[in-house]
Amino acid sequence: MYCKLITMRALMLTFLACSGMVFRLQAQEMPVTAPSAITFSAGYGFPSFTRTLFSFMEGENVSSTFIGPAYAKMEFALNEKVGFGLNFAYSHGEATYVTQDGEIDSALYNSKVSYTSYSILARFNFHFGQEGSMFDPYAGFGLGYRNSNYAYTGNDPDALPADINGFLHMGMELTIGTRVYLTENIGIYGEVGLAKSPMQAGLVVTF
Repeated sequence: MYCKLITMRALMLTFLACSGMVFRLQAQEMPVTAPSAITFSAGYGFPSFTRTLFSFMEGENVSSTFIGPAYAKMEFALNEKVGFGLNFAYSHGEATYVTQDGEIDSALYNSKVSYTSYSILARFNFHFGQEGSMFDPYAGFGLGYRNSNYAYTGNDPDALPADINGFLHMGMELTIGTRVYLTENIGIYGEVGLAKSPMQAGLVVTF
């Protein structure tokens, strides 16, 4: 958990540092066009809802691992203000722990739970920055397929193995964000809003 906090702080400091660099570059009137014909983005979200869910685990010797939420996006520019594309998001967490029998103190049981969630969404981005600027602010709305799975395995005789898929398979996200271009084609992005995580940041490349 301590390493994750350091990583989150490092990402935020990097974003702020790069933003300061862009302000200096913009003063030099460095030409950048955004959005371009096609844009690819890869990012990481925080805080993690999956991590929050697993923080309520009870038992001794709890060991857990987490991945994501991670984001991969592709956008085609329909015109200077509207883009259409696909978003993929993924998160996974699992924990192993030991529980004690309610009647026999010496009886210990090993258990493992895991949770996986992913979504594939069609998304529109509405850009409202000035053409040619290094800053590309936008608002995005996505709608599509979402799936989640919870699984339990263990040797506790009172706990049956479980493998449960989510019942609601409609995914949606609504975010606002900006891309900050460091060169003509490469930059960073940040978004806040309704998605697999309240915040996300990452790299962006345009062609």
